Amino acid sequence: MEESKAIVVVQDPVLASSLELALLAAGVTPVLCDANQEVDSLPLSDATILIVGPKALAAGATDFVDTVRTCGWVGLIILITGDCRKLRGVFKGAYRVAVLEMPFVAADLIAAIKRE
Repeated sequence: MEESKAIVVVQDPVLASSLELALLAAGVTPVLCDANQEVDSLPLSDATILIVGPKALAAGATDFVDTVRTCGWVGLIILITGDCRKLRGVFKGAYRVAVLEMPFVAADLIAAIKRE
């Protein structure tokens, strides 16, 4: 069975650590990346999940998702935000996109992964 990997792109080290532990608990190997990296420099070919924090979404969540999809990557994108109302509406029914609102617990992240 192939190992699942998740790219984690968040600026907050506490959030990164929490995500790392939750992913390990779910049997997913986390790959922490700098929140300032451009999408095309992320190791997308090595992962099935991309978790993105608010800093990476500053320019706009839809633009970010469109850029990732333009690269040809079809994995699960999990967007982490402080206010999910708008994003949930925008991405309702979107292909393999989940939105989590802070604060959340590890079970929420694991559930988002297992739904896909």
